[in-house]
Amino acid sequence: MENKTCTPFLKRGRTFNPVLPDQLARSEPPIVLAEVTVDVSDLDRPCVLVKFSEFIQFSLLGLNPKLDIFYRLVRKTNQPEDAQILQEWEFLFEAAQVTEIANLDTNQPTVLNFCDCLEDLHTDSLTYSLEIVEIVTNSVKSYSIMNKSLSATVICEEVSP
Repeated sequence: MENKTCTPFLKRGRTFNPVLPDQLARSEPPIVLAEVTVDVSDLDRPCVLVKFSEFIQFSLLGLNPKLDIFYRLVRKTNQPEDAQILQEWEFLFEAAQVTEIANLDTNQPTVLNFCDCLEDLHTDSLTYSLEIVEIVTNSVKSYSIMNKSLSATVICEEVSP
């Protein structure tokens, strides 16, 4: 068997600007925020570090304010039935019970990382999608997700002879 060489590389993904609803249930279709596709066909046992960053800007006004956003990272291959949820994260900003906020404007950075080491996956390319699967708000005057960025850094595991 011939050992393949591996030169690490970085691939920048595409981001989207969807309309974000006040509420999103898990039973509804997810909202895709970003995706990146990497070609791993010539690599032996690659690892893909996926990094997503954003700023969540929101204004709260009222009783018991809450902003709760659930994200998930999905890996897709050339076969749609092989899609796999790799990780889920939660962003939560919630004031204490029975708290009324007159007017709060804030900007919160969020960074999500996941390392996907591939052993026996036989495919030419992989697409990683960052999705929102659930949104819960209360007393949120407005919110938006800005300055989104998704990248994938591909490296190969070193194998001792």
